[in-house]
Amino acid sequence: MVYTTSSDLGGPILKRPQNSFTNVENASELREFVRKGEIDAALIRAELLLEPFVLLAAANRAVHQAAHNRMITRSLSAELIYSLSPNRNISDSLNTFGIAENSQSLVVAIFDDVKGKKMISIAKRIKGTPVSFELLREISDLGLIKQIYQLPELDVNGISMSDLIVSRIVTKEIV
Repeated sequence: MVYTTSSDLGGPILKRPQNSFTNVENASELREFVRKGEIDAALIRAELLLEPFVLLAAANRAVHQAAHNRMITRSLSAELIYSLSPNRNISDSLNTFGIAENSQSLVVAIFDDVKGKKMISIAKRIKGTPVSFELLREISDLGLIKQIYQLPELDVNGISMSDLIVSRIVTKEIV
């Protein structure tokens, strides 16, 4: 994913159906690859992503922070995972939203991969079933998402759950 402006964020993530996986059998191995720096990508727990728009908002925030030399983390991939979190604790954010030892579903987000070579390389390491990114809503754990983002049970004044999550993402440093 090569992004120079926020308007570039729509295409590359959404048009690659192989960036989402279910029935992942080697999550602990993948997590170790990320920790060692052998995988330059954000491996995100798919059950915590409500829909693609939430990931795009977090990616936009991460790219914006990088463009203005205000990143909180050391890499753009880690900044993306940090941006998904409603709180400012880096390790809590990475542990909550990043791939866990027992993750069975994950989304792979890669920056600077216009030709898709990095994605192909990473996909070869994942022992799981590639699924369409559009199926994200079916993989999501709404109860867990509501708990993490402290969302009310019902939509507030017609505001969707996605809108509430995105507002928490973009205002994290302000609140």
